[in-house]
Amino acid sequence: MASKGRNPKKGGDQKREKLLIAAIDFGSTYSGYAFSFKDDFQINPLKIYTNNWSAEQSGGISYKAPTTVLLKPDQTFHSFGYDAEDKYATLTEADEHEGWYYFSRFKMKLMNALDISKHQSGSNGLFTEQKRDMEIGDIDDKKMSFMTIIAHAIRYLKEHLLKQLKEKNVLDTITVDGIFWVITVPAIWTDSAKQFTREAATEAGIHDDQLMLAYEPEAAALYCRLLPIDKFESGGEHQELVLRTFERGKTFMVLDLGGGTVDVTVQETTYDRKMKTIYKVCGGPWGGTKVDETFLGFLDDLFGPEVMNFLKQECRSEYLEFLRGFELKKRTIENESMRKVTLKIPAAFNYIVLEKSGTTIQDQIKASRYNIAVSFAGDKLSIEHPLFASFFKTSVDDIICNIQDILKHESCQNIKGIITVGGFADSAIVNSAMRNAFPDRKFIIPMEAGLAICKGAVLFGHDPDVIFSRICRYTYGEKVCDPFDEAIHPTSRRIIVEGSPFCSQIFRKFFTEGQVVTLDNGIEMKSRASFIDAWRKQKRFEPIEIYVYISDKKCPMYVDDEGCRQLGVVKVNCDNGIWPEKVYITTRMEIAGTEIKVTATMHTGEKVSATFNFL
Repeated sequence: MASKGRNPKKGGDQKREKLLIAAIDFGSTYSGYAFSFKDDFQINPLKIYTNNWSAEQSGGISYKAPTTVLLKPDQTFHSFGYDAEDKYATLTEADEHEGWYYFSRFKMKLMNALDISKHQSGSNGLFTEQKRDMEIGDIDDKKMSFMTIIAHAIRYLKEHLLKQLKEKNVLDTITVDGIFWVITVPAIWTDSAKQFTREAATEAGIHDDQLMLAYEPEAAALYCRLLPIDKFESGGEHQELVLRTFERGKTFMVLDLGGGTVDVTVQETTYDRKMKTIYKVCGGPWGGTKVDETFLGFLDDLFGPEVMNFLKQECRSEYLEFLRGFELKKRTIENESMRKVTLKIPAAFNYIVLEKSGTTIQDQIKASRYNIAVSFAGDKLSIEHPLFASFFKTSVDDIICNIQDILKHESCQNIKGIITVGGFADSAIVNSAMRNAFPDRKFIIPMEAGLAICKGAVLFGHDPDVIFSRICRYTYGEKVCDPFDEAIHPTSRRIIVEGSPFCSQIFRKFFTEGQVVTLDNGIEMKSRASFIDAWRKQKRFEPIEIYVYISDKKCPMYVDDEGCRQLGVVKVNCDNGIWPEKVYITTRMEIAGTEIKVTATMHTGEKVSATFNFL
């Protein structure tokens, strides 16, 4: 089982030699992996290997597999990816799927579940739910441990890669201990979601000291800046722009269009060829799945939710095959095409519509507000291009609005090149909308844009210190009590501790929202001895707990101010089993990496173990 608290290390602190870097791109819709050897990286950093997945249903070979997990009725693992989809389709066709567990596109649910801005605190200001133990429902809403499902996905990809290495006799020269793993995460993920992912990876068999997390848009930028000109779409046309974008001292934007999330970062290449972030990462749930939601809403409107729900429940195989067809059209449809988009309708759909509504599909369409833009003949549903393109509107509008807000910032005025990556970057409709919205910016798209993140994560694993600095998304601080001052503290917060007046619930700041934090940029905070002494009388054997909060404001005064919420708890353990009668503890926080690092030292200079628990 994963540990219930951790102290993440930077890549440079790893004790094991990294002979091979393996990156797992755990995506909302599709997942894959890439790897490279230390010796190859030193000679040719772009010598990175990927895997090809059999994708007969989508027309051949795919470099990623669907993020789909299938479990047997006894809750043991059966398959992942295309194998899981095909097996489940076979089961449903034979009406034998009852009791099986089918999980698909579940990554976004993790982000939503661990977005602490959406959770309410208990009366004591602490979150009452146990996030680590939360469950997720499958296609039939049968519940399973969320961490277990994610662990199954990571374990499968890990084992698949190891099997490939074994077949190539690589493991004869490199042991598993020489493999260092990198898992990609959206840059907008909460610290809770990142810890959850790390613990799931631990449950999947990846040792904590052989793992780091990489931000998806940062990884893509690392990869793109090494690509030769001919590896970009319209490389010749924008050759000078591509070269200028990655010059020292130049700023550029990375637009990561994923299946679930859209991440936006603004980077600058330093004069020693490192990268620094000059604007805090931002984004939201505006990826390809947002288009799917709009399309399913259209079908509910056209045929009625009862019909669509019955099709999903009673004709599971046909329903999933229908969605596969839509996914393919969504990715390949051209922009401003005069041709209609045709989707193959499952044969059972005709009978269901007739049974549930008493009318045919043609009559349903004629009676709807889509009667001009939609038609049906044989087994084909035809949709006029403007209507199909409208399914993208909500997603595209949110992305454009977000980019507009970023470009208003003073530090982002000189951006010319916008690097677009991710699976959703293959959409001609999205790319056209971006260019129309920002005609004075040049969009740079690498070939195989969906692989940029995975390959970039490999590069990050070899050299994590290449990311020189990041920007704080929030103001971080701890909850403390300071001596009461009548001039600034309200009487309602006055408490008495050991005969002296103190003010409770004060937000003592670590880092400020928008602050630049560099590698090894940390802050030290000393705990107050009077409180520790009083606390120690009753709990000399237990850890010291420091409650850490975040805020959207730069200078919050109290931890219960509007916009403040608890991030987690730092637990400082007495490694000798019992604390001395008097002790001062100094905690050091570092957040320049993708994860927060915390260390603790006693007043004697002795290091004590500290863990940061976000869950």
